[in-house]
Amino acid sequence: MRRPSSGMTMQRKYDRLARGEFFTPVVEVATAYVAAALPEAAATEGEYWALSCLPGTTPGRLSALTMRATDIVVIYQTLPKTPGSPVDALMIVERSALESGFGGRSKAARRYPHLQFVDSQYYGAGEDQMMVRGPYDEIAAVLRDPVVAEAAQALAERVMGSGRVLFARGHNRILADHALGRAHQ
Repeated sequence: MRRPSSGMTMQRKYDRLARGEFFTPVVEVATAYVAAALPEAAATEGEYWALSCLPGTTPGRLSALTMRATDIVVIYQTLPKTPGSPVDALMIVERSALESGFGGRSKAARRYPHLQFVDSQYYGAGEDQMMVRGPYDEIAAVLRDPVVAEAAQALAERVMGSGRVLFARGHNRILADHALGRAHQ
């Protein structure tokens, strides 16, 4: 398993997130995704997927779960950032699995009216992909739906099957411990 280059930076970022109001949304979404889409999560952590903590890449981004070179799950504070700004999330799933499981995208949207099901073209996720986005708690909840879980797992298997995560240095093992249920509270 690869380790980030700076344990101090990893700890500082984790501490900053853990002290704030966004810790619960990040852990809730990451935990739901890992449980739904990654049956061998502990064995593949840090090599085939990485979980960032307060990455400096995009304003408002709180965390991203990355496979290969693709951010598969992103948890972010909506912009402009103001006190109490909502936290949203997005995830990339396999379009064909989701549409066949629900009988079409419009049926998925009717079942989950607070979420958006839109075409996406994320690099590295292939042609058969769709973005699901909305409030973080709705994203965490929809991952308990077997159809959504299957679509998430299908895309994850395909992307991880193409090789190791390219951004392993950004993996925050401390935060991942929470998503994997092995953190000591």
